[in-house]
Amino acid sequence: MIRILLVALAGCATQSGTAVQPITNGSADLGDPAVIGLVDDLGEVGCTATVIEAHTAITAAHCVAGRVPLALHALFGSDVATGTLIEISGAQVDPGFDPGTLANDLALVTLRDASLAQPIAIATGALTIGTTVTAVGFGTTASTAIDGGEKRAGTARISDVQPTELTATPSPAQPCHGDSGGPMLVGAAIVAVASRGDTGCSDHAIYERIDAAQQSFVAPYLAATAPGTAATGAACLYDGECALGACLGAKDDPALFFCTQPCSHDSDCPASMTCASDGCRYPVPSPGALGSSCNANAECTTGVCRLAVCTQSCLNDTCPAGYECRGTGLERDCFVEPEGGCGNCSTGGGAPVGLVIVVVGFARARRTGRTSRPRDSRARRA
Repeated sequence: MIRILLVALAGCATQSGTAVQPITNGSADLGDPAVIGLVDDLGEVGCTATVIEAHTAITAAHCVAGRVPLALHALFGSDVATGTLIEISGAQVDPGFDPGTLANDLALVTLRDASLAQPIAIATGALTIGTTVTAVGFGTTASTAIDGGEKRAGTARISDVQPTELTATPSPAQPCHGDSGGPMLVGAAIVAVASRGDTGCSDHAIYERIDAAQQSFVAPYLAATAPGTAATGAACLYDGECALGACLGAKDDPALFFCTQPCSHDSDCPASMTCASDGCRYPVPSPGALGSSCNANAECTTGVCRLAVCTQSCLNDTCPAGYECRGTGLERDCFVEPEGGCGNCSTGGGAPVGLVIVVVGFARARRTGRTSRPRDSRARRA
């Protein structure tokens, strides 16, 4: 049953509620194929999302904030056992998202492969108190239940309308733990996304309005990731995003993908790329990979840019083959070994020639589910 998102889907808690659990007082849902589950690396559904474009789904920010997108998959179907998983290649939270209050609790995720369901349209009409809506999600049927992971749907009623949020009360259903990020549907269109709710999943749920962020967040993201908009050499999230070729994974980092194009000689490629058997590619290290040049931490998949090079910490004195641990105190990082073996390995002398990249797992900030899922973590996030 759909539980109030206030419970923070998958286990987040907010000031106004706790993470959302499955829809309470709902029923098994087989009629909303565009409503998908967000599955973590343990195979558990921690949040819900809704497909709004062929490669894009909308969910709650607390479901993906601090997480590595590649650690999540989109679940199409009614449950993990019978459904189909598609890799999530990218995620972006609303710039105005406040993890403390769950304000602007919206996020968009990109699917590596095209959606298996027809996208749902975003509603544009006026919202009024008393309107009956449908809540859909993979959450639990009660705040104390552990039956999440199955898609359910139920009806609720809008009880309050604010500029960026809507409050829904049971009629008789509402979202609960694991329903965070799930849609509030009016007819066949999505109006808002479950954010948080009361800890008991019985009184109310708060939804984030999509129309309030349409021009500032949703439309710009869709435009930036639209088909055919990425040039050769640009980072990409799916094949169709590239203007001239495929979206290929880097050979030295599984988290990196770049647009390529057919080629016969290096001269057929951008100046910084070379011609490989499968098209234009960056020579190793790829931009953002361990050992590549950088100006900021965000440019590195390891999240660490030191001395203008992407690297990773080696406080445990462990580095990948070909790298050695250098530095002192808490600033010990992996650098490319000089030819002939280890140089000044135990000191901080010498600038790092190369650094090791480690895919950093994003902290789970969930509000409604289990600790291992992408959950809500506010007042019972939906």
